[in-house]
Amino acid sequence: MNIKNFITIKSSFLFIILLILITIGQGQTLPLLSQTTPVINARAAILIDSFTGTVLFEKNSQLSIPPASMTKLMSLFVVYKRIEEGTVSKNEIIRISKNADFRSLPPHSSLMFLEEGQEVSMLDLMLGLAVPSGNDAAIAIAERIAGSVEGFVRLMNLEAEQLGLSSVHFEDASGLSSENRVTAADFVQFCAEYVRKYPKALKELHSVSSFTYPKEENWNTNGTSVYGPITQYNRNNLLSVYIPVDGLKTGYIDESGYNIALTAQQSGRRLIAVILGGSGENSSEGSLLRAIDGINLLSYGFYNFENIKSEVPEIKSPKIWKGLKNSVALKYPEIPVLTLTTEKAVILRTEVNIPENIIAPIKEGDILGEIVQTAGEEIIGRYYITAAEDISKGGFFRRLFDSIRMFFMKMSDMY
Repeated sequence: MNIKNFITIKSSFLFIILLILITIGQGQTLPLLSQTTPVINARAAILIDSFTGTVLFEKNSQLSIPPASMTKLMSLFVVYKRIEEGTVSKNEIIRISKNADFRSLPPHSSLMFLEEGQEVSMLDLMLGLAVPSGNDAAIAIAERIAGSVEGFVRLMNLEAEQLGLSSVHFEDASGLSSENRVTAADFVQFCAEYVRKYPKALKELHSVSSFTYPKEENWNTNGTSVYGPITQYNRNNLLSVYIPVDGLKTGYIDESGYNIALTAQQSGRRLIAVILGGSGENSSEGSLLRAIDGINLLSYGFYNFENIKSEVPEIKSPKIWKGLKNSVALKYPEIPVLTLTTEKAVILRTEVNIPENIIAPIKEGDILGEIVQTAGEEIIGRYYITAAEDISKGGFFRRLFDSIRMFFMKMSDMY
């Protein structure tokens, strides 16, 4: 058997596996492959619940790897921020420079196929960045916002620094450089912030299946078109086959392997995954293995975990003895939504532990009790109940009277 036939058979086998996983992910039945911790092909991966930030899975999440074209997510983050600030408009028209002409870019670049002199809206450049992953679009955007790619990269790194992403560093706006670096742990936090701040990007850019460029209005005034309209398809092959997926971005360079930042929403929950360093003997195999890793992670997260908001039992003010008041106002934090395994969610219990009787004086902020969440023998969460006000000691006769009452109550309990 020659190598070409072997690769074809191997890719077909992987495709069958992918279809099985997709069927599992789409169906309402319980996915068998998701019952255990997934085995991930890629070198590094992480999966989080977007709402709670809970890490559901991680593998080598601190390993530094070039993000490749996932870099463009930070480029888009910078653009959206400038749109939000009002210094850039989606509808503004940008004239393409020679630097952004596709013929000026290195071989094997992903392209929108921009040409010098064409006039393109900012939104179309953003689509060209998100869907066909155009490196030429990255240059055009960078020049519009910062005057140069170098200036734009400084803005990208400043955003990473302000977000506290210590492992993230960019050398260009497109991801072509192997000097761009991220870890899965930091990049998934960035993706969560991106989706939180700009949720419209999912529908506007990242779930768009195809993009055609150029349109006649892009060249009929001053520009040209070597090839005419070209339709390219989103590199995220899970968009069309795994319904919950609505973003975000793939990436590949030789130094990184096959990367993807994924997000999906199902049953009111949103998960975000970052997968770095996927293998593959060719682009077809690499894309398939990357997709299998993605579906495996998402199915695991949706099936094995759920978000739960506990109802707190009624908390009554304890009896205050020997004070100027016989009750005290209480303060306690709101109990957060928790992401738990389905097994723990079923047995989650919330209890209030607070003494029935407390002796003054009491200072505001004093810990008077606690709310404890448990799953079996495991303590899931503990939240303190504190005094919301000062209660000073009562007068002599009040203290004497309460002391007598407490003595007889104690004697009564003994008998």
